[in-house]
Amino acid sequence: MDIRSRVHEVYDEMISWRRDFHRHPEMGNEEFRTTEKIVELLKSFGVDSVERPLPTGAVALIKGNLPGGCVAMRADIDCLPVTEATGLDFASENPGYMHACGHDTHIAMLLAVAKVLCGMRDEIRGTVKLIFQPAEEQAPNGGAKPMVEAGVMENPHVDAIMATHISPGGPKLGSVSMYKGPCTTAFNLYNIDITGQTAHGSKPQAGFDAILAASQFVVNAQQIVARRFDPLGFAVFSIGTMHGGVATNVVAGSARMEGVCRTYGEDNRKYLYNEIMRVAKGVEALSGCKVDVEHIEGYGSVVNDSELVNIADEAITAELGEGYVDHLTEPLSFSEDFSYYGNATGTPSLFMLLNAGYLGEEPYSLHDARCTFQEEALEYGVTAMIAAGKAILDKKA
Repeated sequence: MDIRSRVHEVYDEMISWRRDFHRHPEMGNEEFRTTEKIVELLKSFGVDSVERPLPTGAVALIKGNLPGGCVAMRADIDCLPVTEATGLDFASENPGYMHACGHDTHIAMLLAVAKVLCGMRDEIRGTVKLIFQPAEEQAPNGGAKPMVEAGVMENPHVDAIMATHISPGGPKLGSVSMYKGPCTTAFNLYNIDITGQTAHGSKPQAGFDAILAASQFVVNAQQIVARRFDPLGFAVFSIGTMHGGVATNVVAGSARMEGVCRTYGEDNRKYLYNEIMRVAKGVEALSGCKVDVEHIEGYGSVVNDSELVNIADEAITAELGEGYVDHLTEPLSFSEDFSYYGNATGTPSLFMLLNAGYLGEEPYSLHDARCTFQEEALEYGVTAMIAAGKAILDKKA
């Protein structure tokens, strides 16, 4: 039997799993029911081992009967604090919470991968490691880092790691989209506190105006992207909040701003950080105020390994046919903590988007309370994951 035929045999079960997880969404680091069900199902499939390296989240091993390396596949399992508005008959039963980013489908697909692979051990070279990760949505402190720190990339050592993320709409139902190199944005958060000196509004020379200093910071920070950054690159620095002052006739003694930057790749992220700190020192010298910058490092860019993309392309096309691999002409604008597995350990990574259509008259984006998918796409997604993972193990053997 080909891979897709094997996947088709578990399709109905996969959809029932997906709908159950969708009905019972749980926030990051609170996915206790979700994890219990994942572990229960994995054991019923006959995986070689299953562990819980964190209170929520699980890791399973499926050992092939042929010698080889280890490829890991990761699914994130948490939901968002969103009140569902899809009208689905299996809508969330937890008020105020929804799998609005499609993580319920990620869980169901990886479980389907597990069940199919347990029946394919004679064809597997090496080991497949299945990582069910909590708290992807808890930026900037996502679940990838504690999972890596708990040792999920070792015993056995992971030679390559994959993840598939569902996406509403897309060029062809069931196709997967990939991009070589940095394929998602890296982001950093910045909290800027400015301390000046209050004075009566009629005597500004007696004080140091924190709001004026904050304004200088905003204007100069925007010039980093406009004048200090390669126009062929990508960088965004946005100040989202600004607070300061206590009265209309008092020179403000303090101000606070909160901002976020996005770039592709670590070099650009470090460059932007250095420029922001340079602006802060300049504003201090110009304004007479003290400028304190709290830098919070968020998720890095997912970097797709070119060789893994090529291997996956060939394997998926062979299994599903022409037109089921879409090579993106530009990277994705969102961030993903899947990046940590590769960036922190140097492990080659592969991140794929599953184009899953939508229900209703128009597609709604991920994180929208109305976001839906066509479940038929999941069969293609699982087929693509198994085909790519098996081919990577074959190449690495």
